[in-house]
Amino acid sequence: MQKWVVQMTWFSLLKMPNPFGGKWEDLTRDEYYSMDDKNKSNYHDSMRVKFDKQIKEVVAPRKAGQAPPATDEQIRELRELSRFHGRQSSRYRQGSSREMSYSFEDETNRQQHLPRFDVLERRKPTTKEMYDSYTRKQKYRYWARKGNNEGNRMAMRIRHRMDTNPNYTPPFEGDELTEAEYSDKYLHRDVSEYDNFTDGEKRKYHKRKEARLRRAGGDRDLMLFHLKMYNKLRRGNFPTYPTPEAEKEAEQ
Repeated sequence: MQKWVVQMTWFSLLKMPNPFGGKWEDLTRDEYYSMDDKNKSNYHDSMRVKFDKQIKEVVAPRKAGQAPPATDEQIRELRELSRFHGRQSSRYRQGSSREMSYSFEDETNRQQHLPRFDVLERRKPTTKEMYDSYTRKQKYRYWARKGNNEGNRMAMRIRHRMDTNPNYTPPFEGDELTEAEYSDKYLHRDVSEYDNFTDGEKRKYHKRKEARLRRAGGDRDLMLFHLKMYNKLRRGNFPTYPTPEAEKEAEQ
């Protein structure tokens, strides 16, 4: 016996009644939250197709130079609704742990992404001039997008550093600083201020330098110098210096 497989199309989905017998677009909030995830996904797919169709209807005349049937803001709102329903449906298809929401107002677990389209055209890539004019929050979103959308490891590292250090704002080109270089540049006082360090800051400085050299198997004499300075500070009342060169200069 031959089996017939009916392929579900967007058009048939739009025409398919919801589990309560009405049109998908007439589904109420209470009905939505009583459905299983598969039907919720069908609802969002149907609504996204509906808004995508409306977008085409209002964008085509604008591109042809005809009288605009919708304002820029109205088109942006349609695009936002289409993206909302697309996000919800993708959560079901991708097996996301985030729950789906009936409406944009219900959605509290959204990840922020810059839309690919503005009113009519795709958004232009961010330039250095645009980036330099951004607030720190906008710069954070820029790096978050690059990390999330492109899998850019440097962008992921930069976003983490911005998360944990409010004094760190990267340049447009980003940075390739190692953790040690980043720590020295952004988390600790510059060694040129050594004479103004507190004893506690000096101890941390020498301990940090000694530990790095030890882990890396670096210059043994330099490692022993920092260990000596650290021990002097622990005992107290001994002069210390930031580098071996500074110590030699003081002894001359």
